[in-house]
Amino acid sequence: MTTKRPELKRIAGLKRLMAKAGVGALLISKRENVRYLTGFSGSAGSVLVASGTPCLITDFRYAIQARREAAGVTVLIQKTDHYAALREAAEHANVDTLWFDETSFTIENLNKLRKQGLTLKGHRDLVGDLRQQKDPRELASLRKAIRRAEESFRELNRYIRPGVRESALALMLEFMMREKGARKAAFDTIVASGRNGAMPHASVTDRRIKEGDLVTIDFGAEADGYFSDITRTVCVGRPSARQREIHLLVLQAQQAAVAAVRPGVACTVVDGAARDLIGGAGHAKQFGHGTGHGVGLMVHEGPSISPLSGDQVQPRMVFTVEPGIYIPGWGGVRIEDMVLVTESGAKVLTTLPRGLEGPGKR
Repeated sequence: MTTKRPELKRIAGLKRLMAKAGVGALLISKRENVRYLTGFSGSAGSVLVASGTPCLITDFRYAIQARREAAGVTVLIQKTDHYAALREAAEHANVDTLWFDETSFTIENLNKLRKQGLTLKGHRDLVGDLRQQKDPRELASLRKAIRRAEESFRELNRYIRPGVRESALALMLEFMMREKGARKAAFDTIVASGRNGAMPHASVTDRRIKEGDLVTIDFGAEADGYFSDITRTVCVGRPSARQREIHLLVLQAQQAAVAAVRPGVACTVVDGAARDLIGGAGHAKQFGHGTGHGVGLMVHEGPSISPLSGDQVQPRMVFTVEPGIYIPGWGGVRIEDMVLVTESGAKVLTTLPRGLEGPGKR
């Protein structure tokens, strides 16, 4: 018995969204969206979705790969110009107006398409909307990415000690994740020690860790094209009273946000649960980023868990909850976990201890 490819269901779901939005033919070029709809993982290609069978357009370099990986589409290998091939696909589909994702097309690309005689209309990222709710195969890949990252961090923990450089820890962690099967780290690993921890997205330096430092490590691994995103802040040595106080406040803010997660709730409510607690303790100005973001084929995708979000929590979403406090001249604390939205609330997918001691040091 063969297993039905999830891409076929995704294409059907996209066509329903297109019909509802009045979109007759949709051109998709964002790499993650192409992979989501077809299974094709090459770095060059577009998909035209109209009333019939979708068409995947790529070039000679990916001809074998596209035919091997893609499901539910016709594969068109461009002869010369990609945009001429897109026009050919549009003619075959009997369409002369193409809608496109406004978040991923450049003016240069649009001008090249117009030169092919096509009428173009912008639209929101409909495939991105679909990608927010994960199917069982996606959840399995996300769990695998989490497992690779967490196992690596547990191994790294014994190296977090005085005298070790931030850059060495980052390199070791990325090597460990690759060793466990990840094709790559999810992003450039952040290791921010001491005062560097006051920068939420600090660049890794050659600073040597000192006794008493807080060390914030933001990391993630890849699995099947999906990513994990986790942050832990640990103390090298015995934490001070202030370090414990700030850490506990961030932990309580995270717990409040997770408790606020349930289907139908505005994402601003989840953000506000963490932000209100931190602000009420006098640290509003030290928490200047969103509380979380979706994770999947991209490390940062919808939904947005922030004060400006227009998104609503839905079942099967997976997103981070990552409040933090950053104090210039002192350092910072961030705790980040990935949660899955269930029918009744949130299930935390990540399992690493959240204490200042780090895994294995309790």
